[in-house]
Amino acid sequence: MKKYYSIAAIVLAPFFLHAKEKDAAAVPDVSLEKVSYGTVVNDAEFDAKALEGKVVVIEAWGVKCPPCIASLPEMQRLARSGEKKGLVVLGFESQNSSKEAILDVLKDARVKYPVMSGASLPVPFNGIPHVAVFGADGKLTWHGHPSDGDFKRAVKDALKAVAK
Repeated sequence: MKKYYSIAAIVLAPFFLHAKEKDAAAVPDVSLEKVSYGTVVNDAEFDAKALEGKVVVIEAWGVKCPPCIASLPEMQRLARSGEKKGLVVLGFESQNSSKEAILDVLKDARVKYPVMSGASLPVPFNGIPHVAVFGADGKLTWHGHPSDGDFKRAVKDALKAVAK
């Protein structure tokens, strides 16, 4: 039985290695300068100029998206824990919902970081929630689903670069 697992591992390894190379190559050459921030809908303060030199995590989400709403508390924890390390979290409500509907969701989820409407990410994506991680240099380092294990690794790597 072990022999079959070994053979399977050898045969499949190139496919997994290629997938990682493809993922790394899939990060478009995009910077924060190309982000459209829209209008802040909650009481959080926001100044795009203050993002310079910070690691920025932007989550596109929607009020009619249960997985999106489920990820908001985790994003709030990330915002709180990363604030002193040079991390900023922003939310982009991407379903064109009313300000009242957005604020109701944010209140229930206890979100304190800036959330915008009419904002857009300069990266292609097909569904929400979708997260983009920008390094302290303002360049996109990763984007994808927030539950992807690579998301947390991308944030940690970006913060390590700031600490150096």
